[in-house]
Amino acid sequence: MPLGPTVKTFLMMMAVYAAACHADGDGQRFRGNYTLGHDVNTFCPEINSQCYWLGPDTSQSIRDQLGELYRQKSPGLYKPVCVIIAGVIDRDSSRSGFASDTDGLVTITRVYGDCESSQAVAHGDLQHHRWVLDTVDGKTVTIKDWPVLPGIDFGERLFVEGSNGCSRFDGFASLSGDSIVLDGIEPGENLCVDGRDPAGLFPVAGAWQITIEDRQYLILEGYGSVLKFRLDDWR
Repeated sequence: MPLGPTVKTFLMMMAVYAAACHADGDGQRFRGNYTLGHDVNTFCPEINSQCYWLGPDTSQSIRDQLGELYRQKSPGLYKPVCVIIAGVIDRDSSRSGFASDTDGLVTITRVYGDCESSQAVAHGDLQHHRWVLDTVDGKTVTIKDWPVLPGIDFGERLFVEGSNGCSRFDGFASLSGDSIVLDGIEPGENLCVDGRDPAGLFPVAGAWQITIEDRQYLILEGYGSVLKFRLDDWR
């Protein structure tokens, strides 16, 4: 018998969540290094080698949050602090002074906290990574017993491709609060011809609480089930 709830429940939930919580509305989430000083106020996201000056549209309350976090966590003058933020990057606007030496501006709209203590998942934690299902409700999955490798691949803009073991699927995901929402998912042909539930090892739609453990495991929790995927990037 397959583990987890049936796909029908999640297909109904998909319509609700797709309409109501597509995204945070705060911009893209980034994990990266923030540095503050007399002649520096920059954020360097982990996803690339560029650095951005804190833009003028960043509110004073956000600046105060960043300043306090930096004072608490920085190991020394001009030493960066790893933080998770949401914001919008602008590479096109003109810059002057110290900002002219950076790759653009960043308007930070939300500060989730430092990387050590915050459980927030950033887009870059998922994008361009492949995750293979490891356990369902603590029970090890024997993936060779299923027609298609059960797992999820995340591309740009959180486009997802994957399989629940019985069928492939694709669509888009979005981050909302501490959840990831799989909406607009298109399932493929059911390859389980032995009478197994076409939901396979896990459903392919709905909103799940999301955490990443040790940068190696993706954990989705919801509706009475816990799905644990291990990082297995293409080599």
